[in-house]
Amino acid sequence: MFKRLALALCIGSLSMSPALAQTTNTGKTFFAKQPCDKLSKMLETVKQYEEDLLFLGEGMAFAAQSGQGFMGGMMFFTNQETGTWSMLQLYGDGTACLVMNGRGFAPYSGPKMSDMQKGIPN
Repeated sequence: MFKRLALALCIGSLSMSPALAQTTNTGKTFFAKQPCDKLSKMLETVKQYEEDLLFLGEGMAFAAQSGQGFMGGMMFFTNQETGTWSMLQLYGDGTACLVMNGRGFAPYSGPKMSDMQKGIPN
């Protein structure tokens, strides 16, 4: 299976695994386990779902114990026929972690975020 990397600190409202959540005025902070291994091994899992690379990006994840940020590349894969998707984060040492995966992928065709935020109170 996958080697388990230390718990990663994730900030958001969704997780692929059960989370220990603290409710604050600004959102949720929780700890989540992420399966990690060499990129080649993680790509084998993505291939099982016949997902193709849709887009790339760069981002930061935070260590649970220290809060230290780690920059990494993001790879988002999807199977647009079945709706499955996976998001990997790739670190400089070659480790790739499955940040999140799921079903129901669909292109977004709603209002722009700037239009939606106009009605959200501070």
